[in-house]
Amino acid sequence: MLKLLAKIVFITNFPAAVKKLSSTLPIICASQTSNKEKQMKTHSERQIRRHQWLTLLLLQTALSIPLSLQAAENSTTPREEIMQKQDSHSNVHSSAIHFQKVDNFRDVAGNQQAYQNDRGEKLQQGRLYRANALLLSPEEAEKLAALNITHIYDLRTPGEIALHPDSEIPGAKWHNINLLGWDDIEPVRVGFTQKPEITIAGAEEIYLNFVNDPITRAQIGTLLTEIAQNEGNQLFHCSGGKDRTGWVSALLQYIAGVSQEEIVADFLASNEYSRHSITQSFNKMATEKGVAAAIAFSPFLGVQDDWLLMAFSEAENQYGSIDNYLLEGLAITPETQTALRNRLLIP
Repeated sequence: MLKLLAKIVFITNFPAAVKKLSSTLPIICASQTSNKEKQMKTHSERQIRRHQWLTLLLLQTALSIPLSLQAAENSTTPREEIMQKQDSHSNVHSSAIHFQKVDNFRDVAGNQQAYQNDRGEKLQQGRLYRANALLLSPEEAEKLAALNITHIYDLRTPGEIALHPDSEIPGAKWHNINLLGWDDIEPVRVGFTQKPEITIAGAEEIYLNFVNDPITRAQIGTLLTEIAQNEGNQLFHCSGGKDRTGWVSALLQYIAGVSQEEIVADFLASNEYSRHSITQSFNKMATEKGVAAAIAFSPFLGVQDDWLLMAFSEAENQYGSIDNYLLEGLAITPETQTALRNRLLIP
């Protein structure tokens, strides 16, 4: 695979090169899947097709060449799924506030149009925000402060914070709630540069840990309780604003009564908001660690709806329902859930 990809970087006939790659990738990935089936049985054909599509997308974006659709024949790509949902839920990918590096910043209640629950109640915008790491210029920090943010919850590990500390936001109190309970996530990321199926299996394990790991559950419970108790507009974030942040946002939207379809669409929107960052990360890793490592890691640069649905399914399997997971797994009392709903919904 490495030799094939190396040729693409230097070849002048880019469209023909991608066409060749798109016809070769299914064979490569099929071989990888065959080997993987002997070791793990969690890697679906649907995820393989998505990884093929993402690889071609990253190469197309980096090289500015047409995207061949051969590898995605007879399947719906993640982008198509997101765009289809955006057609019916226009608030998924619209925001009046943009930051250069904090590209996954958005309102938990929806950006352009507020989400609505099954009782017809609308979520209150401007109260809870989600984001990736707050790497802001002084001018951008002031722009964020203008939203009257009173509390910021950094869900990252100490190692991540030391590498990329948050910008200071005037008027906001900063909290570190290490959601995973690890010292650093970098060793895990290094392991994700081996093979795509290892990366996907690792990502699945992280989402299962949201339900099964007692330390992670305790940290999630602490975060939700603090959001319920603290006054003012609040923001929570991790590094990419997609996995840890995505799970917490999904839980908050569930508590508010948002439909599963909209929760999943909002979760998947990280792939669109972070498109530029994803491309930059892929190119940086390809330069520093090689193209093969970048391709192996690429599934973890975005999100897949399977991961979120897997976590919800695991919560139902382990606790009988999502409500019991909140109550028993996260120790979120009915009073705290009511306080969260009051914060999330328009009075």
